[in-house]
Amino acid sequence: MISLLVVNYRSAPLAIEAIRSARAATSQALQVVVVDNSHEADALRPHADIVIASPSNRGYAGGINDGRAHCRGEVIVAANPDVIFAQGSIDALADALHDADVAGPALFWDDAHRWLLPPSDLHTAWQKIDEVLASRSQAWMLARDRRRFLSRVAFWSLQQTTVVPALSGAVMAFHAGAPQFDERFPLYFEETDFLRRLRGRIVYVPSARVRHLFNQSAGQVSDEAAARYAQSEMRYLEKWNGPFVARTLKSLERPPLSFDFSDPVNVEGDFVIEASPLANFATAAGCFASHVVDLPPDVLSSWRGDTIYLRAVERRSGRVAAAWARRIRP
Repeated sequence: MISLLVVNYRSAPLAIEAIRSARAATSQALQVVVVDNSHEADALRPHADIVIASPSNRGYAGGINDGRAHCRGEVIVAANPDVIFAQGSIDALADALHDADVAGPALFWDDAHRWLLPPSDLHTAWQKIDEVLASRSQAWMLARDRRRFLSRVAFWSLQQTTVVPALSGAVMAFHAGAPQFDERFPLYFEETDFLRRLRGRIVYVPSARVRHLFNQSAGQVSDEAAARYAQSEMRYLEKWNGPFVARTLKSLERPPLSFDFSDPVNVEGDFVIEASPLANFATAAGCFASHVVDLPPDVLSSWRGDTIYLRAVERRSGRVAAAWARRIRP
């Protein structure tokens, strides 16, 4: 048996669709456990085997920990509510766990599975130093941007199950005996900390395809979301590197540098069109294309922010041919 564990927060209609798609994404017995952090338990009960109504918002980490006590499957697939599983995706993740400790799917922004979502990293001290230097030097920012772009392209080009350092927490499959999540990270960094403590074999499974509504919190650019991210990042850096290193890195950090933006231009060739909620493209979704393509309607309708930043980048060289901002709402 496989247990699907969904942690819901004010997203009952999306969670119901995620459950529906999950049942069609496996040929095995599927137990559905939902942890509701937002007083929507009654709407979710007809669609799940077990619904746990949290008395308060337990966060993603706390929700997973609460739900695991009720999971009967040897494999647990933890998921956000805003995902849609493609046919066979849950079976592919479960099969990958025969030789791995954690497995994650290929995540897409759109229903057509053309816009790929970015890989994750472990946010190590060295990676944070790289980010800090990029906030202080335009030359370093450009060099880092090219490295990260080429790394994304290499990840997006994978066709076989591959060992990776980290996975997105939007969907993760793991064994029932895996460690608990650290509830000091209720939002942001909970899955990163979990994967570092696991010290096991982490695999990316491109044959398992899942749509995920990309980076809606960052797209809102709300003060609350930014504050919670900063708080979790500091706790994470302190846990893994000590308070002195964490405070030093954060004190050296400056607001991120960004690109010069212009109007879209016509391009032809082997390009990747990237879209990001961030003007410096520190993280971005991508679509392989020979010319500039617009974001599909299902992506635009789900975006909560006012602006998406786009650019056309040569796939092999990483040269940015053009970058522009697309206003979603006036």
